[in-house]
Amino acid sequence: MKAPNTFSSKAWLLEGPIHSIPGILHLEDRTLSYLILESGTFSESKLKSLLESHGAGTSEGDSKYPIQLFSISLDEVNTFHIPWYYFGAGGKLSFAKHELRFSFVKPQNTVEPTYYSESFLEWRGGKGQDEVNILEGKSSGKTWKALLS
Repeated sequence: MKAPNTFSSKAWLLEGPIHSIPGILHLEDRTLSYLILESGTFSESKLKSLLESHGAGTSEGDSKYPIQLFSISLDEVNTFHIPWYYFGAGGKLSFAKHELRFSFVKPQNTVEPTYYSESFLEWRGGKGQDEVNILEGKSSGKTWKALLS
């Protein structure tokens, strides 16, 4: 597979067994970033703690989203690993002092966010979405593995 110069996918940042944040994992010009679209299952204090640990902006105000959690050079990525129990649809990313877990398939206890962006027309999301696209998640995992491993 020829690695693209630019790639984005839906990615839920996972913490513990039940917490997740919907966002977009994005690679462009050898810079990897994660854009938080909504708070997901994180409380306001849990989200604030996450942002502070990454040196990201605060989560105050009504129009706080999207929030960029990190933006790093590919040279700063220590590892990207897809454990067998993610079945190719998620992975663990480590850089600096951080190790983050991502799912490229929507967790059952969440809905896709309602964020709208000209760049990501296909992800408009919203309440009432029952379908989980496993094949899309596995395809994203395969591409991220090729790009980050």
